[in-house]
Amino acid sequence: MTVYAFIVTYNRLDLLKKTIACLQHQSYPIDKIFIVNNGSTDGTTEWLSTQSDLQVILQQNTGGAGGFSTGVEYAYKEGADWVWMMDDDVFPAPDCLETLLKYSDRSLCLHPARYYSDDVYVPWGYQYDIRRDKEIKVSPENFEKEIFSVNVGCFEGMLIHRSIIRKIGFPDKRFFITSDDRIYGHLASRYTNVTLVRDAKLKRQVLSSETKNSPMYTYYLIRNFHLRNEYCQKLSKNKGFTFWTKIRFTLGILKSYTYRYSHLENPLKQKMKKAVRKGAIDCLKKKTGNTFAI
Repeated sequence: MTVYAFIVTYNRLDLLKKTIACLQHQSYPIDKIFIVNNGSTDGTTEWLSTQSDLQVILQQNTGGAGGFSTGVEYAYKEGADWVWMMDDDVFPAPDCLETLLKYSDRSLCLHPARYYSDDVYVPWGYQYDIRRDKEIKVSPENFEKEIFSVNVGCFEGMLIHRSIIRKIGFPDKRFFITSDDRIYGHLASRYTNVTLVRDAKLKRQVLSSETKNSPMYTYYLIRNFHLRNEYCQKLSKNKGFTFWTKIRFTLGILKSYTYRYSHLENPLKQKMKKAVRKGAIDCLKKKTGNTFAI
């Protein structure tokens, strides 16, 4: 059984070095570690060129979606049995991979439990109603279970078997960022029990108290509605999101534009409103890839 692990990175060299070290010191040996460098300009490219033990794939910035698509495709074509995905700002515990693999007889798509840097649990895990494009949160007590199932994914630590990749393909790079792992995990859930493992731990390098308003994230979340609708048409029996889902989407945009960011100070307030407006317009135009510019 072979395990390939890869990290998608963009301009976070200090964090990347630590994430690499975490992978190199796993209690379960990784057969190959490689890096997908999304065109970093902060010295990452130069530093990676000095690391003879690391395979590096250098490409233009295709966002997280493009980076993970490249990484999964490379590992799959190299013949890896398991592919472990990692962002460049998450640190898996030394026994994270070993703990995940203990459940490989129960699931072919496994996820570690994530914690903020101040050790607060990240309450991720929900059921995704693709017909309504709605996240249905699971009950809090589920986080205390040894394992429990969801029907979405997260590229911060997803471990997936090649048999599932063979069936669902590679992550959709058109998303650029956000919703790509949600959809990929949902596709996987059609063939295996997508499982969150409580005792496999991974730490995100942000505090639980940090709540950042990101114009770029907001833009892509709204713009990618049409891509999620495309998957809805493919995977559900209806011809796209329901009428009420589209109404809710429209009302959500109006709420964001009118009220949600009213407490922010300029110029951030105006940037957020512009991101909402442009995201909605580009959604209607069905744009994909790297299109953020405000």
